[in-house]
Order: sequence, then structure tokens, then C-alpha cells
Amino acid sequence: MEPTLENVRTIHPLNKTKIFKHEEALELVPLLMHISAKTKRELNVLNSQLGFFKTNSDKAMAIQEKINISLQAWSDKIRRLGAIPVSLCKVRIPGEDGQFLWEYPENRLYMQ
Repeated sequence: MEPTLENVRTIHPLNKTKIFKHEEALELVPLLMHISAKTKRELNVLNSQLGFFKTNSDKAMAIQEKINISLQAWSDKIRRLGAIPVSLCKVRIPGEDGQFLWEYPENRLYMQ
């Protein structure tokens, strides 16, 4: 399911913790999938470039900076949705009865 404005409910402040019901957490999965897939594709390209330019330190440093920006952007987007980034494409979602865990490319949640 492609994310649309209809399935985006709320952007959460970064300094507030949102507790999700199971249904609300499930609604996040397609959006998490979309954001993470886009980031993974971008990072794959950048890592390939980094490997190619590893002998050119100026180019390598510039590419590494782009990688860092991409990772930070992914993390910020996940946090704005109310979830907690654990590692690249692995997310915790605070729930009423514990925490849900989602990892790319899964289309389901696990209870943690």
C-alpha cells in the first residue's frame, strides 16, 4: 500500500512520546516501509560511490557527509511519526502493552 495523505494521520513533536494502539502501529508500517526503502536505495548508491572514490579523500569525505545526512533524515522522519529508530531500518513503536518492533522489509510488527 502506497502512503497517501489519507493514511498519514499526525506528525508528532520530537520531544513527546506517543503511545500507539495496535491498529495505529499497523497503520505506520506502509509509511515506514516507503521511507526506509527510499533511504536504503539512496544509501546503496552512495556506498557504491564511496567504494569507487575511496582513493580520493575529498570526494570520499563529501560522499560520507551525504550518507550521514541521509541517515539523519531517515531517523528524523521516523521520530516525527512517533516511532523510535533503533538502527538503520529497524524501528520501535511504543505501544499500550509494550513495544512493537518493525524491521525493513517486513510488513508486520513484532511485540518486544
